[in-house]
Amino acid sequence: MEDIQKLINELGGEQYKDKETEHYSEEAAELLIGKIDNKSKEKTIIESNTLIFKTLADWSKVEDNRETIIRSPSNVVKKTLGLFEFLLPNGVETLNTDTTVEQSELFSMICRLIGNLTYENPPNREFIFDKSPCILKYISNFISQTKYQQLQRTSCAATANLSSETDYIQLEFFKLGVVTTLIDLICRESTSDEVSQMAIKAFNNLVDNEITQADIHFKEIHKLLGQLKKSLNKEGYYENSFANDLVSSLSTLSLNKDLQKEILKEGFLNDLIELIEESNVHREMINEFEDDDIEKDKDISIAPSTSELIFKLADNDDYRQYFYNKERDGNNASNILDRMIKIMTAPPPTYKDGDSKAQLKALDVAKVKKNITKTIALCSLEDDVIDKFIKTPKIFVDLLVDTEDTERIVNGEMIIGNLARSEPNCRLLNSYNVIELIADIMKKFPNFQPIQHLGLSSIRNLTLPNINKGFKPSETLMEDVVFNSKVHNQVIQFASLSLIKNFIGSDQSNFKLFIEFPNALQSLLDLANGRIPASIEESDDQQEQLQLDDAKIQEIEEKFEEKQQENQKETTAESGEKKQQSKKDMRVIYEATRLLLRFLENSELSTNHQEKMKQLVKESVEPFFSLLQSPFPILQVEGAKGLVLIIKQDKDLLLSRPQWIKDLVEVLSVSIIPFQQLSREQSTISSDPNHQKLLAQIQSNCNFSTELQTTILSNIFFNLSLDESICKKMKDQNIISELKTLKSKQDAPQLLSNLIQKILVQLTI
Repeated sequence: MEDIQKLINELGGEQYKDKETEHYSEEAAELLIGKIDNKSKEKTIIESNTLIFKTLADWSKVEDNRETIIRSPSNVVKKTLGLFEFLLPNGVETLNTDTTVEQSELFSMICRLIGNLTYENPPNREFIFDKSPCILKYISNFISQTKYQQLQRTSCAATANLSSETDYIQLEFFKLGVVTTLIDLICRESTSDEVSQMAIKAFNNLVDNEITQADIHFKEIHKLLGQLKKSLNKEGYYENSFANDLVSSLSTLSLNKDLQKEILKEGFLNDLIELIEESNVHREMINEFEDDDIEKDKDISIAPSTSELIFKLADNDDYRQYFYNKERDGNNASNILDRMIKIMTAPPPTYKDGDSKAQLKALDVAKVKKNITKTIALCSLEDDVIDKFIKTPKIFVDLLVDTEDTERIVNGEMIIGNLARSEPNCRLLNSYNVIELIADIMKKFPNFQPIQHLGLSSIRNLTLPNINKGFKPSETLMEDVVFNSKVHNQVIQFASLSLIKNFIGSDQSNFKLFIEFPNALQSLLDLANGRIPASIEESDDQQEQLQLDDAKIQEIEEKFEEKQQENQKETTAESGEKKQQSKKDMRVIYEATRLLLRFLENSELSTNHQEKMKQLVKESVEPFFSLLQSPFPILQVEGAKGLVLIIKQDKDLLLSRPQWIKDLVEVLSVSIIPFQQLSREQSTISSDPNHQKLLAQIQSNCNFSTELQTTILSNIFFNLSLDESICKKMKDQNIISELKTLKSKQDAPQLLSNLIQKILVQLTI
């Protein structure tokens, strides 16, 4: 022992050690490791070995020494394994009974060395695992033994460092049962704070892997939550490293998809809400710290992180049922929403005068309210909570009142928009003047797009013509709509168009109001002609929100993919790709153009605005051709109807367009495809409900295509051919040949052939 201490003192000299960096030479490491004796159980030898490993552990706290020690020719890892095998000849089965205090201290120093060597050092972890993987078995059993707590603590520390971000070691410890052992150790009443602290760190690192989480169920989660509550009640949350590590572990586990369903079903939400409800006491424990010692960016209670976890769970469509489904065993789900609403609506906390921590406490509470409010907003997406929420509409309307908090406003708009799903609900909400309230807010935050988008969407639901008949928008609301129609964002542009559609559907006088309102018509024309840029490279989530209002069009769009597949024989892959792209890029143009059609159909309501109506007619030609060239028969029909109205106002606008005949004939050619599809599908015998739905959709497309053919051939081609001068121009553009080719197409419906024949007769008179 004295000889070893003397050697250690000598190795601390300048010959072996850099005084500035504390780095020891390879020779120093070799000399010390060479003194390890793994062939004797004598007490003095054990104590000498303990001193050697303690010294090596001290040296390895310096990063540069770790490589020197582990790569030493004397092979400290091999000698360590030799010691384990010699001192534990019967394996670890007799560890509790046969191991002496001195041996436990040696094992503890060995674990300390292994922990230091592998701290933030993946190569050293790999080296130990490759050379002596069975060392992990000894370490795992040091954790299991109950006689020596110091050995438990250092073996837990070694496990934490070995397994940190190293999946193959995590898996090996998992196979050895360490995950379950650590849970038992953490939750055992007799476990000291020092051991618990290291055990939770090891556990935290081990469960950073879904495979190692396999044996963890709600029972284990509930036990860990119990330990968390005990720790919080004893020490609070701030600077409570045990609680922080345990929260980290629970957060990781709660993101496991398989485990999530189990723990939610068993009542995990109830436990989380309890943590928030009990957090005031822990918040007050911050008073034990001096103001200067508190880091302002750290939470002072567990409530903010807990509420954030609750929000993440609610953000999953499949899990929101656990927030309101009363039939869930053990979840007390019937009052989860009530308790969250109570948290959201609780008055701001008051603190004693002179409380220097008051601002920190208030901020902590505010974080919780923000997360819970977001969670309630997500829950409002579910039909099953609407009847509950609509009973207390004012608490949600109040989210919009007297606040500069944009996130609070967004949540309020979202909830109100989701509540506005029926006429009684809308009537009740409108009694609080929410439309004007939201309109004023939108004007106040013109550049905050979430407020604009959700504001427009909420008002859209509140102004549906069948719900709010006779509605007339205020000047502020009209300003909001016109402003947002110019925003370079497709989702917001589309939401603006939805409101315009509602306005003119609610009251005919709104046609005139819109025509007269500054820049309103021009903005609509700009959208229909694609002159206003739009961010088409938005996230998928935003694109998914962009949906045509008409239910029929939604159904057609849902079948778009199937239609593309059916058309592969008639179209090239390139054209299919273009159509897919147009599905995203053209929606605003389509919907804006459909509104132009409504204005032209009601032009008699704007007789005092001839110049604007002339502009409307002139700038609608190309948008109507866009509808004609869309992949949807219902839109194609509207495009054709629009051209008929254009012709009534000014034939030359169509006649002067290059290749107008060829473009219309191409549309007619495409209109044959639904009939070909119907023929193929009707020959397929299937009782599959999806096939029946597809048949119904194709039949609907055929009906629209029939109307399209009649409109183009009778109302455009035939009527124009009655004028001799126009008839000549049509012949000059080779219309006779084009129509004959179209008529000869296979599967051309009889009506199409008959209409073409009628026109050919007229053209050849």
